[in-house]
Amino acid sequence: MTLRQTLEQQWQDGGALATALRPLGALTGKVARWRRRHIQGRAASIPTIVVGNLGVGGSGKTPLVAALARQLTVAGWRVAIVSRGYGARPPHWPYRVQRDDSPQQAGDEPLLLAQEQGQTQAVYLCPDRHRAIAAAAADGYNLALLDDGFQHLALQPSLRLLVLSGPRPLGNGHCLPAGPLRECPDAMLHADALLMDAAAAAAIPERNGPPRFLFRIQPKDLVAVNDPCRSRSLDSLQGQHVTAVTGIARPQRFVASLEGLGAIPDPRFFPDHHSFCASDIAHLPRPLVMTAKDAVKCREFAQADDWTLRIEAELEASSQPWLEQSLLPWRS
Repeated sequence: MTLRQTLEQQWQDGGALATALRPLGALTGKVARWRRRHIQGRAASIPTIVVGNLGVGGSGKTPLVAALARQLTVAGWRVAIVSRGYGARPPHWPYRVQRDDSPQQAGDEPLLLAQEQGQTQAVYLCPDRHRAIAAAAADGYNLALLDDGFQHLALQPSLRLLVLSGPRPLGNGHCLPAGPLRECPDAMLHADALLMDAAAAAAIPERNGPPRFLFRIQPKDLVAVNDPCRSRSLDSLQGQHVTAVTGIARPQRFVASLEGLGAIPDPRFFPDHHSFCASDIAHLPRPLVMTAKDAVKCREFAQADDWTLRIEAELEASSQPWLEQSLLPWRS
């Protein structure tokens, strides 16, 4: 186990290394509070919704962004998804992601979002969110949905949605590097609403604060990595030995999902945002199942028995009227 893996495990389970780093974690928390008090961001030219989290690692944010984009489109908005573009190397900034871009050019999560969204939506990349939003507005989009950015204080968003998931959504409760948090837990009060799965809702007591809306991540089917037109039902996993390949922040959740569907997974974990190449998976036993975020990086060299577990986020119905009411001031 690498030093990073050891530390990430201790963020959840405790340990001497995480304990020794608590003074640095306290400093991170103080700096984050100072930034919240003193940095005054400016609003964009169109309404903006930030979907973010407090900690590092996966929380279900990307499928939630996709679900919100669909929901807002149905409500009549022209939605542009905006991403920092972590790990992307586009030809220029800002950049509008094309469905046939390479993962190296667009980044794995932005490319996945661009391929999943319909023609009425678009994905823009730029570390400077204001520039990306301006590009989207110039193309006729009237609402920007930011994939991450809760700590991007240069932007004053219209709404801040904070995602919390899992039985320990705040880890050990400490800030980096002593824990997984980018800022202290009381930063939740800066959110306009909390999006929580059932486990997180049970773990965090309900107090006066932002409204809560439950979500769940629902497996839908299996799609061939090299041919999205081929699919299998989830029932086909019952009792089947599969190789579970993933390069995400919390791979155990993916393995647990496969087990919950009746599969017998053999896990093969890679680092988060791993840039897959053909040799990584060429000699692994088939069938192989991976996440959608990993599949976009393996499509060109995937074999016939390589599958994506397709998932969708589902928000509770009461989130829709709350969202529409909250956006009324920006309706033209």
